[in-house]
Amino acid sequence: MATRKRPASEEALMTDANIIKVISLLEPADPQAKPISKKDACAILGMAYNTTRLGTIINTFKEKQARDAKRRAEKRGKPASQDEVIHAIQAYINGEPIDSIAKSLYRSAQFVKSILERNHVPIRAASHDYFRPELIPEGATRDRFAVGEVVYAARYDSTARIEGEVKNDPQHGWVYRCWLLSDKWRQYCYQPACELASLEHLRTLGVKV
Repeated sequence: MATRKRPASEEALMTDANIIKVISLLEPADPQAKPISKKDACAILGMAYNTTRLGTIINTFKEKQARDAKRRAEKRGKPASQDEVIHAIQAYINGEPIDSIAKSLYRSAQFVKSILERNHVPIRAASHDYFRPELIPEGATRDRFAVGEVVYAARYDSTARIEGEVKNDPQHGWVYRCWLLSDKWRQYCYQPACELASLEHLRTLGVKV
């Protein structure tokens, strides 16, 4: 049975942030404050006025928040498991942001970032600058790569496949012809080894590169 598609307004406004806002306005912490009407609450969420559905949305959200808080409390103070390490690295290499990974693991963003740094995973720049690429982690530097190997190209902030070894430049060392794998690029480029990060050490952890 096909489900009815939600209106565009609801798709845009039915966010966790807005649900939290609605709860705070319906149940103000200040006893002197006047709660908003349920009609206004529905409008904030972009949904048709329906008190029963509004109550279900709020209760479901509260239950999820309680479950998440319980899972976070259970994991607090515990080291990362091997599965968490692999999941965090795999998801990050595939382009998922740190905050999203942290949420899926019921951990903090700093916890996830420490996993990445400890395992020499190249960290994406908050604002990519082609002319000022991020430094390659020490544990991921290599002087030479193999044709067919998947690497991280810092200048393009993208994973890439080594297509060919071009030359051994006196100044930059080995230079490679690479195919950029990110959907943003999907093109060939030429990169020196010093601007490429090896991902082979992640394969030994069980990460699929």
